[in-house]
Amino acid sequence: MFGLALSGGGIKGFTHIGILQALHKHRLRPTWISGASAGAVVAALYSIGYSPEALECLAYSSYRQLIDPNYYGIVKGISQFIMGREITLDGIIKGDRIEKLFDDLTRGMYINQVDMPLAMTSVDVNNGRTIIFINNKNRIEGKKGVEYRDDVPLAEAIRASISIPVIFKPKFIDGMRLVDGGLTDNLPVDILRQMGATKVLGVYLGYSGEMRCEVDNLFEIASQSLDIMAYHITRLKSTGADCILRPNVHDIDSMPLNPDKIGEYIERGHDTVDIHIDMIKKAFK
Repeated sequence: MFGLALSGGGIKGFTHIGILQALHKHRLRPTWISGASAGAVVAALYSIGYSPEALECLAYSSYRQLIDPNYYGIVKGISQFIMGREITLDGIIKGDRIEKLFDDLTRGMYINQVDMPLAMTSVDVNNGRTIIFINNKNRIEGKKGVEYRDDVPLAEAIRASISIPVIFKPKFIDGMRLVDGGLTDNLPVDILRQMGATKVLGVYLGYSGEMRCEVDNLFEIASQSLDIMAYHITRLKSTGADCILRPNVHDIDSMPLNPDKIGEYIERGHDTVDIHIDMIKKAFK
């Protein structure tokens, strides 16, 4: 038995699907699972029974439905800027469409209705507190600066975890203004230990010091900036994992997104496990 921690990574999150496919092929199935941002999407859907193959089908069929630009907010923000007023724009993408998709896929479940041990991270941007959405918080010892929630709809928890600042509007839950979990815990390893996992495999998709020349648009700049910040945090926090995989996906130009690129991300994830399977099994002994 082992826990699987899936990092954020924006569009690169499709790689996690290939990771799970290859783990299943090698008869390795996580008992506990956690995720931040894009990793939270895969972790949540996997925890309620979506197979890696079903996740791949969803990736190809749903990726066009993910974006709903905040046109009104953008136009209003430009007008406020021109007139010298306070800019109230809090996100370029509203996020309502993707949250509706999550709600349909999760059938309106609350996170405390999930049977598989699951945790996802987010951050209250107003006070910097890490929010961990968890299916059962009763056995968790509290930590300073962390709040544990098991009483929210699963779809809302996912939506909060993926809210890349500036790109997505924050998700409001009980007065909290929630943004991307990768800000403070991009590879949720420690929570898996608290939940009972004795062995933990981490999958890190973020920046690892590589040169990326194609960071030339708003989404890429915001995503890469978050990755760089999370990289320095993760170097300190990920030491609790028994094994960490770092799929080589930094050279894939994520924009514009299309089925070929989704397939390449998934294939890279699959190949990463195949290449390192002996190391993974050794870590789990």
